[in-house]
Amino acid sequence: MAVKQLKKQLIASILSVAVAFVALASSTYAWYVSNNTVDATTSTIAAKTDNFVLQVAKLTEGAQYGTNQSLVASSIGHKISPSSTNDLKDWYASLTWGQDGLVHSYMQADVNETGEYTRDKTGTYTIDPARYAFIKSEYVIYTVTQTGTCDVYLATEDGVPAVQVTATGTATSDIIPKSLRVGITMQDLDGTTPSGDEELVLVYAPYDEAGKGNDGTGIDGWTYVADTANVAPVTYPHVYGENYIWTDSSKVQHNYAAQKNGSVYTAPTSNATTLASDVDCDGKIMRVYIWMEGTDEQCVNNSSEEDPSTYQVTVSLAGVAK
Repeated sequence: MAVKQLKKQLIASILSVAVAFVALASSTYAWYVSNNTVDATTSTIAAKTDNFVLQVAKLTEGAQYGTNQSLVASSIGHKISPSSTNDLKDWYASLTWGQDGLVHSYMQADVNETGEYTRDKTGTYTIDPARYAFIKSEYVIYTVTQTGTCDVYLATEDGVPAVQVTATGTATSDIIPKSLRVGITMQDLDGTTPSGDEELVLVYAPYDEAGKGNDGTGIDGWTYVADTANVAPVTYPHVYGENYIWTDSSKVQHNYAAQKNGSVYTAPTSNATTLASDVDCDGKIMRVYIWMEGTDEQCVNNSSEEDPSTYQVTVSLAGVAK
């Protein structure tokens, strides 16, 4: 096939990444009730395209140039508990509660590559039993050799959100999906070696965050634990629901979603902001982080209900030819 034809097909290329995990029954999984866990025993990643141009593979396996059909990848999940971060580097968990039932101090902890808290920064508090701040999955996204380059956006079409959180089984509570965050990072590749810094490009939540959680210093809106005693407004780019436009601190808008027009996806007509630019056959590393944000207004006590449902998070991406 000619390069020109492949580049034309690239416009319609769409990639879906699905992360499925199990929420184990728990009498309470609130921020302020002992930071209880939600069990995430399995995690599967599925990538699908309408052709074989935009592809995905597990980072450990690398780009699958020989098959031109690298559409599915999978990984294993683990337990997660409510946590808080602004950069996916520094993570906090609740530590003490006041008589008012609110969190008044937090623990900053070392977190290993799997998301497991290991020891707090002071070195005096070992977390036992194990607690995990997040689920992380690592992939490489790339194009078929000689197709040129593409820009990558969230992919939307009428009635189908770019990021979906769905439950299988009978969900008995909506606390888990309403407090979830899905972070997407990108990093360059030099051959098969990561190059440069990992960049947090976007955080998605199924619902907007307008209220405050049960934190002593809680404030309305999107927040995170800033230090061992305070919460603060997040600084990362963030979107929610079917709203894919983020307004930064300078009042500049950023539109992260490509629209489906007929059988093809096109870049936003204004304020277009990519998740990844100039993706080629060498590819870029894409990491997906999932956590329950402890400062979310929905991440509160739920002592009367249990939720044994399995939740699947699906992120749809579109490649638009340069």
